[in-house]
Amino acid sequence: MVTAAAYVLNVPEHRREILLGGPFRMFASEDTAMAEPVPRFDHSRRAPLIVLAGFDDGAITHIASGRKGASAGTGLVRLNMRTITALDQPILFGELVSRAPKRLQAHIQRTLNNGGLLPPKSLGAVVDALLDLQPDLSERLARFSESRAEFIRRLTPTERENLALQKETLATALEISRIGTEPLLTWSPDPRHRLSFLEGMPGAYVREDAAIISDFSTLPGFDAVKDLPFAAKVFQRPDNPSVRLTVIMANRLPLEQQTGADLIYFNETYRSFVMVQYKSMERGSDGPEFRWHDNDQLAAEIARMDTLLAELKQVSEDASPDSFRLHHNPFFLKLCPKIIFNPDDKGLFQGMYLPLDLWKCLATHPATRGPRGGRLLTYDNVGRKLTNSEFVTLIANAWIGTTVPQSAVLEQAVRSVLETGKTVTLAVKTVSDDSDRRAPDDATYDDSGDLPEAPF
Repeated sequence: MVTAAAYVLNVPEHRREILLGGPFRMFASEDTAMAEPVPRFDHSRRAPLIVLAGFDDGAITHIASGRKGASAGTGLVRLNMRTITALDQPILFGELVSRAPKRLQAHIQRTLNNGGLLPPKSLGAVVDALLDLQPDLSERLARFSESRAEFIRRLTPTERENLALQKETLATALEISRIGTEPLLTWSPDPRHRLSFLEGMPGAYVREDAAIISDFSTLPGFDAVKDLPFAAKVFQRPDNPSVRLTVIMANRLPLEQQTGADLIYFNETYRSFVMVQYKSMERGSDGPEFRWHDNDQLAAEIARMDTLLAELKQVSEDASPDSFRLHHNPFFLKLCPKIIFNPDDKGLFQGMYLPLDLWKCLATHPATRGPRGGRLLTYDNVGRKLTNSEFVTLIANAWIGTTVPQSAVLEQAVRSVLETGKTVTLAVKTVSDDSDRRAPDDATYDDSGDLPEAPF
């Protein structure tokens, strides 16, 4: 499983002057990168890694954001570091060990002395001790704390599934906007708010903030959610701040009573929206499978989509270039083999996207009929499907979705989701100039939904 981790780096004495006398001095204000060869270790690049660096014997003196790099020789890898911060004062290993539970002290002492990854439980204890000693580190370290881990452990299965789906909708919107999913790793739960994943994101607004109503009053579809509990946050593309993604998560119900989450993504440049509904596959004898039957919950949800499609078809045709689409039906299903809440994983769920029209073909085709007459869909009988990367590429520049005049139905689409008891994630991408329109769509994605890693 993808998990957050901390690496203890005891900087060799002969390297200290080289590192501290070089680019490390700029780290507090610049995103310059530095690397140190260390023994090979296991860690996913999709999860956060914090480096606890010691430039003095027997003490932690700096923290940095880390990432496992390429091979640095036999048995070695590069430990890439950036945004290094010097502690107010060095924290002796003994101080950290003494504040940890007795059952963990030996493990922590051994890792501090030898360097390397801290085991998960030891990590939480060390971070809690660091935060006790230097509370100003909370913004950097809160996601590694034991208190955060305990909050997650106490979530009910329903709450976990709902947060997982909400996180997936946000991750998908960030990928489509080419902002990247790195912001997901900043999530830290707030016990006061238990409605949506977005409430745990730094800088998120909640419904109680009076100014938010006026700030987002012109946002397409906002009228449908403005009187409900919601959270909102604005994201910007790091390499082009003119590209903004405003995300709102709203629901009529508390987290434990919600029934899932749908994504409605609106591209303001081309006035086009798409809607994605998520479904969990079950474990079958030959792999993941999705089963359904007449008059089930999915049938009711498909009927609501058909009602919206009828409204869209009544809108006049538009021959403008901005309205050109390869396909006008904005509704998609994503079938996911696993829906697991892991806030330390910035990737998208594996799964298959199915346009609604394709789903309707499959739902009545002999290929999906089981040996006992039931219906099931698998990776073997689906034939064609869209992967994460293919879906993101098609939606990024509005090759698929509603036309400019049809975008007027957006608010109705938002209301239709809220009526089901689901969270609606309304994500609106805006561009303050035409640079993004002119830029080629040359970003590449792997099937986890991650942007390519930037070399250090």
